[in-house]
Order: sequence, then structure tokens, then C-alpha cells
Amino acid sequence: MRRAVFLVLLLGTAVGDCWAQDVSGKCDYPNGIPFEVNRSFGAILIRAQVNGHPVTLVVDTGASHTILSAELLQVRSLALEHARTPAKGSGLVGTAGWARATIEIGAITWQDRQVLVMDDFQDLSNNLKQKVDGIIGEDVLREFDFVALDFKRHRLVLLR
Repeated sequence: MRRAVFLVLLLGTAVGDCWAQDVSGKCDYPNGIPFEVNRSFGAILIRAQVNGHPVTLVVDTGASHTILSAELLQVRSLALEHARTPAKGSGLVGTAGWARATIEIGAITWQDRQVLVMDDFQDLSNNLKQKVDGIIGEDVLREFDFVALDFKRHRLVLLR
């Protein structure tokens, strides 16, 4: 019972603080970032922009790095074969390397962000039965003090 009360107080405090900060643009709550739950796989999907292009990204709290498709960033597979690959990743198997991109999620923008690039998102897209352009991983999510999924309103809440 104590934990439930603490969690409610913590959530209430974070949301209240964010409402106060909303004028400054430091958070997206109460609006949040809309998400959908993929019916085929149960993955949480958000719409974003990468280098000015609209994309669909999976929110993956288990992925250590943000990964974008080579097709999206226009990186040739041959260039990825000779790239230094990370020690750990999201569990996706394929050729990967590092690149930089501008990512916009809701009102938040990361200029020249280092991301992993993979040459094949086709299997993931096929499993989800819709095109997926990448994965938002822990490297982005850990920049926030508070990350929550509001399933009732289908919103991803990111607070700094």
C-alpha cells in the first residue's frame, strides 16, 4: 500500500511540475507524445522526424542505443560493413555502424545526434505489418528524469 501511495504522489508531483514548466517548452505533458500499440506485436510506436522526414519509431526501453535504418539515412550497406560496431545493442541482428542525424520527437529536437545505423529493418517491419524506420533506445530515454507511458491517453511522457 505504501508503494502505491508513493507512486501516485511521485507521478502527481512530476506531472504537476511539468504543467508548471509547459510554458517554457521543457516537457510535452499533459499533451505528451502520441503513441500507438502495434496490434501484431504489441510494440509501442511513435511518429517523429529524422532529418526532416516523417518516420515511425519503436520505443524500446531494452535497446541500449537508438537505431535508424540505412535507407532512411541514405547510408550504403558497404559503408556499414567496415564500421566499428557497438559492444551491445537492441538484439537486432544485422550490419551496423555509427552515423549522425537530427531527430525530432514532439517538441524535443536533437541536432547531430549519434545513432546506430542498420542495413535491414525489413524483418521488423514485416513482423509489425507496417513500415518501421528505427528504434528509440535507452540512450535517448535516459536523458529524461521521468519517462512514462500513459496507456489511457496513448501518450509518451518525457520530463526533464
